[in-house]
Amino acid sequence: MNKAAKKILTFFILIATISVAKAKEQKMLSIEKPLPALLTKKLILNSDLLNKVANEITAKDIVEKASKKISGIVSWYADKFHGKKTSSGELYDKEGLTAAHKTLPFGTKVKVTNTRNGKSVIVKVNDRGPHTKSRLMDLSRAAFSSIGSTSSGTLNVEMEIID
Repeated sequence: MNKAAKKILTFFILIATISVAKAKEQKMLSIEKPLPALLTKKLILNSDLLNKVANEITAKDIVEKASKKISGIVSWYADKFHGKKTSSGELYDKEGLTAAHKTLPFGTKVKVTNTRNGKSVIVKVNDRGPHTKSRLMDLSRAAFSSIGSTSSGTLNVEMEIID
């Protein structure tokens, strides 16, 4: 393996590790535990190469590295948000099959499966959230009600990126 390939591999592993930690809502790096100075210097010196590699890493790659599916709790948007602008610029439609996620790129298609009854729905990420740390996603009312009852407020699900 040549020197450039080793640098790319090292960077990919670093990005995947950080992304997986974020996906699992764990804090691996912080002000108290910053990146080692040598690694930081290498990242800065090789920023052109790193930008090229970073642009090739997709949300699907990140989730595949973490595991095939991520489990968590989802909630649904209240009706008062219907017709309001989402973070992507689209208007929220309570009858659409959409979702909010903290980090997945807008337009990402995600299969969400209720772990209790096995029902699934495919949603498109078009907003940021949820703003509650313990939640994985916020689903539109239609998406949520297609896999469970809105009266429950939250559901335990498995999330799988499909596109």
